[in-house]
Amino acid sequence: MKIPIDSKKLDHISMLIKSRRRTVLFCIAFIIVVAVTVNLISLLNSCRKLSYDYFYDGVYMDGIKLAGLSKAEALRQLEMEFQRNYKQTSIDLLYEDNTWTIPLSSIDFNFDFEAAINNAYKLGRSGSWFNRIKTIKQLKKTPVNLVVGAKYDRAKLNKYLTKIKRQIDFSASNSTYDYNCGKIIYTSDVNGKKLDIDTNTKLIEGRLLNRDFSDICLSIEIIKPLITLADVKEIKDVLGVFTTRFSSYNYSRAHNIELAGKKINNYLVLPGEEFSMDYALGPRTPSNGYMQAPIIMRNRFVAGTGGGVCQVATTLYNAILLSYMEVTKRVHHSIPLGYVPPGQDATISEGYIDLKFRNNRDYTICIATEVRDSTITVKIIGRKKPGESLNAVLRPVIVEEYNPPEPEYVINNSLSNDEVQIRVKERKGFKVVLYRDTYNEQRALINSEVISQDIYKPVRGQLAVSKKTYESLKNN
Repeated sequence: MKIPIDSKKLDHISMLIKSRRRTVLFCIAFIIVVAVTVNLISLLNSCRKLSYDYFYDGVYMDGIKLAGLSKAEALRQLEMEFQRNYKQTSIDLLYEDNTWTIPLSSIDFNFDFEAAINNAYKLGRSGSWFNRIKTIKQLKKTPVNLVVGAKYDRAKLNKYLTKIKRQIDFSASNSTYDYNCGKIIYTSDVNGKKLDIDTNTKLIEGRLLNRDFSDICLSIEIIKPLITLADVKEIKDVLGVFTTRFSSYNYSRAHNIELAGKKINNYLVLPGEEFSMDYALGPRTPSNGYMQAPIIMRNRFVAGTGGGVCQVATTLYNAILLSYMEVTKRVHHSIPLGYVPPGQDATISEGYIDLKFRNNRDYTICIATEVRDSTITVKIIGRKKPGESLNAVLRPVIVEEYNPPEPEYVINNSLSNDEVQIRVKERKGFKVVLYRDTYNEQRALINSEVISQDIYKPVRGQLAVSKKTYESLKNN
């Protein structure tokens, strides 16, 4: 069934719909206009703020609000606030019972208000106008609190610390050890102290820049001595001893032997340390106490400063071997010597040939020397382990001999026909192997080891004769 349509009602409904549409569109248009107007006003206000000479909202300095203040006003306010909160005019540096007062003005310490204010003033004033506006709005929502920095003259502070360093610093003193015929005297060690300027400058700077003006305890480094009392107080046992004889009639040579003996007497060698005889003796010069005495050079005895020190080196070398120390450098003489068997000698030449050994024990050892009655004795003093009673014996064995060539003759017109002058004494050559035999407490051989194998070349003799004798020998 069809319902009849009333045309008047349809027209009325259509008019209502159109009216409502116009109302909605009007409202939307009104809202858009209002929004644009508000944003435009806000934009205009923001643009107007770009030309402000004052700090923007949301800018704080050490908790002080700077918004609306000029630079000059902000400076005055900060200075007043800091004068009220920070009245310290000096700092005290402490060490033990000593106090050093440093006026802050003497190192040009001050708060850097100008730099802080300039940095704060830049907020909202850098970048494009769009970025500036964005920053200004952000500051208002999220305030920023800047901190006033400080500055000082580091060089002036270092001058103060340098003066203090002179009062604090001193070198560590080693424990000393004196072994004299079995009697032992030693002194305690003393720690040294050292003020490091860079370390303490950083320490003080950190406190100052953090506005901490309380007393500052200086950082002092304690320097431990190389040799402590603990290192030497247990040194009492003779590990090895060796003695050689010399002639006291040769005064200069005997003097050099005694002097060299004193140079190495009570010389302490730390665990693992290498001893250098050349270094310990020092320069063999008259200014260092050495005298002219015979030395061996090119198989001959000639005058030289420091003659005799090789006998001290040789005596020490044998004591080292008998103590089972590690020999790291040793050179034998060119000819055998009269005061030790072949293979048991050690030569030394300043800056060229050295005698060295390493302390292979886990404790400090001492070299002790005694010069008396035309003998020099060298002892290695250490600490024997409980029950340690091994005995070392050095045993040189000549395994080959070499005859020298026929002597060389030279002319000396001052000689008569039946006179012969020995210029160079001929000597046999040897090949020597040195053994170190170890015996236990019951004197039973428990070990034998090769220490060295030396070759002493034969020495051709040189004889001086008259010219007539020389011609006669030449013709024959």
